[in-house]
Amino acid sequence: MMGWYQITSFLFTNGLRVFFGIYLVMSVLKLAGDRKKAGVLSACAAVCITSLYCLPVPQIYITGAEIIIMMLIIRHLFNTELRMPLFLTFFYEITVALWEFLLSASLGIIFRSEVFPDRNTPEYMAAVWIVRALMLGIAFLAVKAREGRNRVISAVAVAGLFGVIFLSGQSIITIDDEQMTTWIIFSMLILVAVLFFYLTRQYEMEKKIAHLEKEKNALLMRDYQLMKNTYAANARLFHDFHNHIEALHRYLEKDRTAEAVRYLEGLRLPIEAVTQPVWVGDEAVDYLINSKIALAASREIQVNCNIEYPQHTNIRSVDLVAILGNLLDNALEAVETAEGNLRFINLTIRRINEMLIIKVENGCKATPAVADGDLQTSKADKTLHGWGLQSVRTTAERYDGIIETEYSNHTFRAVVTLSFEAVKV
Repeated sequence: MMGWYQITSFLFTNGLRVFFGIYLVMSVLKLAGDRKKAGVLSACAAVCITSLYCLPVPQIYITGAEIIIMMLIIRHLFNTELRMPLFLTFFYEITVALWEFLLSASLGIIFRSEVFPDRNTPEYMAAVWIVRALMLGIAFLAVKAREGRNRVISAVAVAGLFGVIFLSGQSIITIDDEQMTTWIIFSMLILVAVLFFYLTRQYEMEKKIAHLEKEKNALLMRDYQLMKNTYAANARLFHDFHNHIEALHRYLEKDRTAEAVRYLEGLRLPIEAVTQPVWVGDEAVDYLINSKIALAASREIQVNCNIEYPQHTNIRSVDLVAILGNLLDNALEAVETAEGNLRFINLTIRRINEMLIIKVENGCKATPAVADGDLQTSKADKTLHGWGLQSVRTTAERYDGIIETEYSNHTFRAVVTLSFEAVKV
């Protein structure tokens, strides 16, 4: 029978174990979720798992129950496909159990224990707390240095294998040969799993890049056609300009002012289309914004722009076009089925210190469809659609940026945050 201090210790350590496992899945798979809710559910899971520790239940069944509970929590929090979370959680549990085994055996060697420490011994409890402290340190380092996360995971896997090999050669405490063989196999499986995970992520990244390139080419072709049509319309207007001047001269020469005014009214729309406002001072970006505004106007969609763009930054024109183009295209697609006062798009670009905030809001008739954390296109042809936000996310990461989305009260909101540096001219 375990004492109260052991039950309390298991309660805290199991809660931390579940929470770190959920955090690992969120961090590696880049899932957005409520961390406070994850903490509350982790505490509830800790109570269930600790109650199993109080019973004469084999460790393998307790580990299996913990994996199932974590899968239920992940499914509830993120509503995502469980294939990759299950893979990560399974090997996370094996890795944590391996290091608890290694450290408890190491403490047994240090204190010259006659038997291998079990879960009721002080050595085992101390090993569990040391593992939790190491997990806390690794999580802190992963938050501070995101780029070094993969190296940390690889180092943990390699160190685990070397630790098991070291234990297999010592003779201070007795470790069952079958148990030792099992942990050697598991430590090798962890290394293989890390390698397999990296290869899978690399393949998925290459597949996404191929889709993004395909979409990029399609968007470039479409924008080329729009620009070609615009230039053709402008050429016709300027070609006929001398004729318009001649007609106005004849009206005014004969004091036919009313006819001259009506004639000028007919010329206002094409002239306004040529004289487009400057938004950010970059020709490509300004053309993109103006073309989207014109497209929205042709579909009776109200567009409001509030732009304050810093000059001379390291943000490339092609990247800004990619971000704004995809966000505005998604907004136009969503507003297409909206009605009444929901047919609007708000574009806001603001500078806050050395951060550039790009926000696009649009009316939305229904809640956007989400799968695996990504928005899904409503169009039947999904080969060239549905990659817009992924393209924005990839571009934003070049500037240590992020994209956040939110839906409330029939309004969808996408906010991109970029870090920029001033460039001397």
